[in-house]
Amino acid sequence: MDSWIIGRTNRLIKLGRGFSVALSLASVAIIAQASPYPNQTIKIIVPYSPGTGSDVMARTIGENMSRKSHVSVIVENRDGGGGLIGSLAALQSAPDGYTVLIVANPFVIAPIQKSTPPYDPVKDFVPIAKVATIPLVLALSPNLPINNIKELVAYAKANPGKLSYASSGPGTISQQEMEIFKQATGIDIVEIPYKSTAQAMTDLLGGHIALFPVVVPLVQQYLRTGKIRGLAVFDTHRSALFPDIPPIAEGLGLPSYAPTPVWYGFVAPAGTPKEVVATLSDLINAAMQDSEVKERLVVMGAQAINPTNAQFTAELKVEVEKAKQLAKKLGTAQ
Repeated sequence: MDSWIIGRTNRLIKLGRGFSVALSLASVAIIAQASPYPNQTIKIIVPYSPGTGSDVMARTIGENMSRKSHVSVIVENRDGGGGLIGSLAALQSAPDGYTVLIVANPFVIAPIQKSTPPYDPVKDFVPIAKVATIPLVLALSPNLPINNIKELVAYAKANPGKLSYASSGPGTISQQEMEIFKQATGIDIVEIPYKSTAQAMTDLLGGHIALFPVVVPLVQQYLRTGKIRGLAVFDTHRSALFPDIPPIAEGLGLPSYAPTPVWYGFVAPAGTPKEVVATLSDLINAAMQDSEVKERLVVMGAQAINPTNAQFTAELKVEVEKAKQLAKKLGTAQ
């Protein structure tokens, strides 16, 4: 009998300890939830490969956010589908502020290319902050006797279908801006999609393609050495790195021409609490004021911007309509 009592007592003690542990864990979880945001690791999803502009931007800002918030901020690359895979991964995460997505132009353009868009960039996400822009430069092969954008238009009209340009494929800013440029000027230039920027640059330098709309940082060494010529930037103002290259509207003499530079911003899944979005916005905007972050942006050829979230949302809506109209005209929706 004594052994039975002792055994039962031991089992009760173990059960009591298990209950105490469970209660302690539950208490910790409750305390964590009650603690001010953020109190655990924040993940930034980059829907592109390491080394891209989005990746560098996310890591630069994330490091600063971590120092200021005293929580870990990690970057997870989810490349594929022109940014769709990473965007959908962010959309499917909990709307608690611990998973955010860095976005650029393809965030708006890519889903429009699908007959059934996998997400709505305005309704399915909430804007956190739009942080910077980097202009595309229209890079010209050294083999062509063209000195400026007006000469390019004249040459293309005299030789319809004979010039080609490199793009990153459907749903990308390079394709969108070049197709808008073609429509605005009435010229015929053939698109050649590339999976690799490096291969496109090799073919441009070798004269296999005539033009390549590419972000300034990726071609600045070739522009400085004169191996390629920059005809115009797809922006409303000149690049600080290359102030001698005119904005495309100025170069064409078309004041109404409205190009879209490559832009970067952060969003979270719809339903993320407003106070959490506000905290994230404050952390990101504070990072953009840091001297080290500013220096890295200068090297990238980026210009910091700081629209309100309402302005960011309005700009997203404008770009959605722009992408829809272009996809309809080109018949690129799948």
